[in-house]
Amino acid sequence: MADQMHGAVYTPLLLTTLSGPSFWDGTDAKPSTRAAYGISYQDRVWALEDLEVLHHVDRPLLICKLGQKGDPVQLEAEALIKEVYFQNLACLNLMGKAQPVKDYTALINAMPERERSNQRAWTDVIKKAIRIQLAPGHVLTATLLEFESKMTTQNARITAMHQYNPIYRFMCNEKGVMVHANKMAWEAYSAGTDGAPTLMDVFARGEYPGGFQELHAAYHEAVSAIFEKGVACHRHQRCYTSKKTGKRKCTTLEMWPIADPLDNKLAVMVSEYNMTQQKELELQLAAQHCSLQRQNAELETLNADIQTEKEQLLQQNTHLTERLEAVAKSPTPGQGINADTPLDLMLNMLQRMIMGETVGMAQILDLRHILTESTTDLRQPIGLERQLLESSHSTDDEVGLSMLQLLKGKSVKQPSRPDSPGANSDEKRRPGLRRLSSRSSFEEQATVAQYDLAAVITPAIERLLQDATKQWQFDILGFAEATPGHTLSLMGFYILKSQGVVSEFKLDEAKLCMYLRRIEQGYDDSIPYHNCTHVASVLQMTHMLMVHGGVMKSRGADRLSLLASYVAALVHDFEHSGVNNDFLIKTSHDLAITYNLQSPLENHHLAASTRVFLQKQYQFLGAVSQEDRMALRTIAIDQVLGTDMKKHFSVLSRFQMVLKCADIGHLAADTATHKRWSLKLEEEFFRQGDMEKALGLSVSPLMDRTHKGGITRSQIGFFSIVGIPMYKAMVSAFEDARPLLDGVMANYKCWEAAAASGKDPRT
Repeated sequence: MADQMHGAVYTPLLLTTLSGPSFWDGTDAKPSTRAAYGISYQDRVWALEDLEVLHHVDRPLLICKLGQKGDPVQLEAEALIKEVYFQNLACLNLMGKAQPVKDYTALINAMPERERSNQRAWTDVIKKAIRIQLAPGHVLTATLLEFESKMTTQNARITAMHQYNPIYRFMCNEKGVMVHANKMAWEAYSAGTDGAPTLMDVFARGEYPGGFQELHAAYHEAVSAIFEKGVACHRHQRCYTSKKTGKRKCTTLEMWPIADPLDNKLAVMVSEYNMTQQKELELQLAAQHCSLQRQNAELETLNADIQTEKEQLLQQNTHLTERLEAVAKSPTPGQGINADTPLDLMLNMLQRMIMGETVGMAQILDLRHILTESTTDLRQPIGLERQLLESSHSTDDEVGLSMLQLLKGKSVKQPSRPDSPGANSDEKRRPGLRRLSSRSSFEEQATVAQYDLAAVITPAIERLLQDATKQWQFDILGFAEATPGHTLSLMGFYILKSQGVVSEFKLDEAKLCMYLRRIEQGYDDSIPYHNCTHVASVLQMTHMLMVHGGVMKSRGADRLSLLASYVAALVHDFEHSGVNNDFLIKTSHDLAITYNLQSPLENHHLAASTRVFLQKQYQFLGAVSQEDRMALRTIAIDQVLGTDMKKHFSVLSRFQMVLKCADIGHLAADTATHKRWSLKLEEEFFRQGDMEKALGLSVSPLMDRTHKGGITRSQIGFFSIVGIPMYKAMVSAFEDARPLLDGVMANYKCWEAAAASGKDPRT
């Protein structure tokens, strides 16, 4: 520093508070002052590097060669200060760097007189001769001067504000050394340090989870931002524990690049802000935010519970509304069918007793009487026969008789025609009745290639099949028209394949295709209702109930149950002859004899289809274990036998319910499709009535085509007694199946509206 100033005239550029110089005639300063600066009267020679100690003195010190002595002389006189050999930092900060006199003179002369006079007024407080060595062998006598500034009021206040500002402000050079600081900052960072504090000391006050490595990374990031990248402002947050209070504190260091006015080199100006209160506020707000989030989550949970309860109440309201509508619209209010079974009465009585209610002795005796009757069926509504005969949904009793025969199998006596010869079991007396047999004209030697069902599935058919796997009201009649001769086999193959059953159970695809085609051949498409299209519809509805209706999500349902349900749907009407069990029984058909009058059709469907499967070319369950085969067959048998309407009130398992609902699934179809199926069933019944006439038998109720309406007259009764209760029971167990109940109720209302208007319900 001394070398840089050597030969320059000291000129305190742009300082407005210095008064003019005056000199003593060799009078020394006070001893205390000399001692403070380490100056003695001994004739000591000071090397320039020894003078560096004066940088730690906070008073402005100047070592120079003086010119004239005596009266004050204007600064324009070059004789005042000839040469400057050393300035400490306090002097540089106060008066600036020494400048040539001619440069300073030009600046002074450009100022107004008042400002110019203030610029050049300064006072000499200490004047002491000092010997310095500029170079080896080059020793001279110079003068040590200390200056005391006389500030203006404004500058004094500015200085006080800077010095006592509680916000730490300081400047560091490019080496990180603190070259200037306000009082608060200097006292905070100089304590306990040797020499001037550094920017690294400031950073090191913080606590870093990553230790020394994280500290250095933060420091170098700041240095790079200021001295290399030249960012406008760099911020660094740090936290530490106060040694005085032991409390956690947080501060933010704001750093700006600045040119040092002494040497015009790049430096960094730093302000340190206490962010403790802000951090505490942020933590409080974060805690409040978490609390609000928890409260919000609790409210959402409560709202979800309320919504669930609301949905349940709406469902109950819907059920009650439907029941009230049925009662209100009944032609004979209060005379509907009471579906309570003896088992229901017994369970209700037990429930009342468990709840602490008093059960009257008369009720107990009534229940005992019902249970001890020899003809009591625990799962059939009490007095069903009497109720069916007494209730009427039409202007005649034929509907009640039809429902009685459908559900109980009673042979209802009707007036015989004069030409009626009575029943005759001779096969020749059964015109139009297809012979039921396990034998078939199907070509047993057919090759596998002839039954490659995958090759038959065109893109258009595949789109229809995709709809079939996800639509509750699929247009099965339209699909049958698009796939003549392959409706059932294509539906079966696609569902088994798309649901992963084929791959999961390693089914033999070739034999599966042959089996499906063989089963399809067992259905007679000349029969109006019980044909392969009906079976395809039942299979599709079984799939919807199992997969989309919630059955597969229930406890105990597994993939083997799914496969068994598909197989049961495929064979549930195998080799159906177009007549019902009552006809087979009263004509003493071989099947009625073989199965002892117990569900002859359903037993035959199972037995005949099993005989087919046992043939080698149709055994597609190659990889399925014997144990699983037996379980599959048991499930399928239970399901198919449950389709007998005589066992309607004895259906117990969920899988029986699935096939039962699917078997009469047309009740839930769109209204147009439902009416088409109703007419097909009516025509099939009329054909049975024609055969009964030809055999001289009494015609079954609603099967005489000469009587207006036929089975369509019984739809309201069938819906009320069979359809609606069964679908409600299904939905109560599996809520996902509600679309079916919605379809059933829509069709029921259509039949009601037609009956009320007196129009032909078939139109």
